[in-house]
Amino acid sequence: MLKFAGQRNPKVLLNHYLDDMCTVDGAAVFLDMKPREDLTEDFRSATMKRNAQLPQTLPSAVKAELESQKDYVDLANQLKNLELRIESTVEKETADQLKAERSRLYGRRRKLEGAALKEYQESQVRAYPTKPKEHEQRDWRKGHFDRTRHVKPELDRLARTLSLRVSLRSPEGISALRDLISLRKNDCRVAYQQVLRPTEDGCCPVPSCQQNMEE
Repeated sequence: MLKFAGQRNPKVLLNHYLDDMCTVDGAAVFLDMKPREDLTEDFRSATMKRNAQLPQTLPSAVKAELESQKDYVDLANQLKNLELRIESTVEKETADQLKAERSRLYGRRRKLEGAALKEYQESQVRAYPTKPKEHEQRDWRKGHFDRTRHVKPELDRLARTLSLRVSLRSPEGISALRDLISLRKNDCRVAYQQVLRPTEDGCCPVPSCQQNMEE
């Protein structure tokens, strides 16, 4: 791949082409099962609240007040003098030193502007603009249950039958009661996929293993 892409550094593939999160279902590949494609969904669904009304630049009045402060004025005068000295300097070594000094002063000025912007932002209202009832962010537990209920068939069936308005003697009611009893009696410490459930004697279902699951 590096050869046909005209690349010599192997780190280019790792840093710029490969994804940061692995989406390979190792258990499915090892056991020759159908791989799942939602392994990294929890990591990709992270959200961050943002106040759209929070200013990202200083308003004109605040910026004018900052530019009138003594520290800012001194930096501006020093930069102006350095510009004149750089233009009049002939020697390259001296000019490079003056340019380095100018870069240092630019950094100090950026720090002053950043500190003023941060102070102005902290003085603003930081409440999230939307109301709680209108918030579109859904409860993560609902999506998590939808992705994991297939591990236990009883949960998968109960998710459909408990919302039905039927009598307990109906087939759906009897199925719901049996699923509830099964969940109550089964081991709640661990949940197995259908192909990974222990055999009747409690051993691993993989033919090459056959080890007791309690061990």
